[in-house]
Amino acid sequence: MVNARRSQPSGAEGVRLADKARIDRALGLAGLVPSEYCFANIYLFRGRHAYRIMDDPLPHLRGITYDGAIHALPLIPLDEFVLADFARSGIECIYPFSSEPPDSLMHSGWRRESVLADSDYWYDGAAMAQMRFAKARRAHGLAFAAEYKPNFELWSAAAAIEANAVLEGWLDDVGRAVGDTDFDECSEAISLVSELGLEGAMARTSEGHAVAFLLASRREDGVRVIHFAKGRRAYSGAYPWLFANYAMESGAKLLNFEQDLGKPGLAQSKRSYLPIEQRKKWRLIPPA
Repeated sequence: MVNARRSQPSGAEGVRLADKARIDRALGLAGLVPSEYCFANIYLFRGRHAYRIMDDPLPHLRGITYDGAIHALPLIPLDEFVLADFARSGIECIYPFSSEPPDSLMHSGWRRESVLADSDYWYDGAAMAQMRFAKARRAHGLAFAAEYKPNFELWSAAAAIEANAVLEGWLDDVGRAVGDTDFDECSEAISLVSELGLEGAMARTSEGHAVAFLLASRREDGVRVIHFAKGRRAYSGAYPWLFANYAMESGAKLLNFEQDLGKPGLAQSKRSYLPIEQRKKWRLIPPA
């Protein structure tokens, strides 16, 4: 459990929907940047990570990583002077850094490290659309299509009620407590699709039953960040079928399925779609 008190220094403000434009501008959404560089991710998980916006010593988001480290996500470019200010600010790391920090920034005792569970899974959009390399997943999707003659639908305002029903069913299927899942965050995302700038898709059987959905952030450079994908266990083949059709209909160049949180089952599932890269997220550790 996140210790929120540790991450709420004097003068800090919680993340609000009104902060979307400021944060999006500051993060510079281009290339293989981490899934945290996405306002929807920051906003929906603001409670779990105790995110706060701060301007002291410099503009940044402050929060707690899943493994309990106090971190800063700078809202300005990093250089040696910025690092020096953050080194005195009480953080335990600057995270996530989107690429391996250059040696020029590693000075005065700073060091860099990565945690495998933090790494995002990146996929080629065209390959996902055809399940070109993930043969087992392709077979599952084809079997689902043959049995249920499904229909693919892009998100609409009417989808929320059915998506919530799928989400409730998913929670029953996994058999875990709400707090041990991302149920609450997904439910909020369903209610704030427009406000967060999300898009989504749904899979239905030929009888019209909604059995799976996904919600994603759309970036101008052709990247889609998949925040949530939920489906009923009895229709497991709906996932690859839905991902393939979404990749095709959206025309995504790249898909980011986010990190696996160190959960073996989730890691196995993400790897089964054959990512082009499991990309590290770097932590910059200040001198002791």
